[in-house]
Amino acid sequence: MSSIPARSGARTDAAILDAIRRSPDTTRVAIARDLGVTAATVTNSVKRLIADGLVLESGRARSTGGKPASLLRVSTTSRWAVGCTVESDRLSLVAMGVTGALRGRVMLPLGALDEARLAEPLRAALAELGALDPAQRQAFTGIGIADLRGHGLGVEEIGAAVRELTGAPVVIGTAAVCAGLGSAWVGEQDPERPCLTVHLGPTIGVALLRDGRPLLPATGWPGELDHVAAGPDGTPLHELASPAADVRRALEQGLGAELGLDPAGERVLTDHARLTEAAGHGDERAAGVVTASARAIAGAVAGIAGPLGIERVVLSGTSVSMAPRIYREAFAGVLRSRTGALPPALEVAVSTVQPHPCSVGAAALALTSALSPEA
Repeated sequence: MSSIPARSGARTDAAILDAIRRSPDTTRVAIARDLGVTAATVTNSVKRLIADGLVLESGRARSTGGKPASLLRVSTTSRWAVGCTVESDRLSLVAMGVTGALRGRVMLPLGALDEARLAEPLRAALAELGALDPAQRQAFTGIGIADLRGHGLGVEEIGAAVRELTGAPVVIGTAAVCAGLGSAWVGEQDPERPCLTVHLGPTIGVALLRDGRPLLPATGWPGELDHVAAGPDGTPLHELASPAADVRRALEQGLGAELGLDPAGERVLTDHARLTEAAGHGDERAAGVVTASARAIAGAVAGIAGPLGIERVVLSGTSVSMAPRIYREAFAGVLRSRTGALPPALEVAVSTVQPHPCSVGAAALALTSALSPEA
């Protein structure tokens, strides 16, 4: 890993804390070597982290002739956060500790609930997770929110309701950023290799991680590929490879009655899940639709991966989880065909984070925001 650039003490502490989280029972010497900083920097940082209750000395390393080095690990009870994904019919909330271990999960059906009627069910859900417990106030860092619907309507209102109920900070991230963080937080991504996360939902989002942290999209560019020209005639990608385009193509091929698809297109995400599930279970016509869509997305991703030197692409999303082999093989095939422009060791993987990479990643976003300030 490249050495840590000059930064504030808080950001240095965050980098060292993350190194300990990723390598439990490590030593100060190993951290200094891996991060390219001085032994004094690590020693001073570890003192602060121990004083804050974030890091513990867990024993002694095997002696090599001198005094055995102290082993370090992150305290499992030191900090935790809530991650919330906003879906078309529900909120999915998880509580996660700084080590990545899940503390609890609550599903909150939205149904016909409007903003005024959401407060009490949301209060009950947060109470079940411990976010309203005064005894846990010091360890509770905040809430991260990811919108999986693609339009963002109502997310600020949900964030405001959560902030009012808990008094804790709220941070909102794109689905792709949260999916990438969730994947990295549980060890699916090597922090020393540039990795691109591709999230398939109502929109096709991408997020780039560096040293296990997202390079957040700039204001006005939400990290989406939907309007990238993908066809030879300049057809935008969303017309070739979006849930709506895939469902429309399936209907045109006569799969509507077989899969129970809605001809009016009013339940696109549900129908797309049915389509990809059928493809994953061997339906040849469904697999043909999904494969063509995956290849179109992979072509757009290849144009990004090459210039950025990406070495690993991680795919996530409900549809991907329904047909992981199809998406992985389609991406790998397209990327292999462009070996002249891509790193030869480029890998393609499908995220297996449960219950959902975006839920885990939203909690990680809240933890990262609290433990790694920008200043």
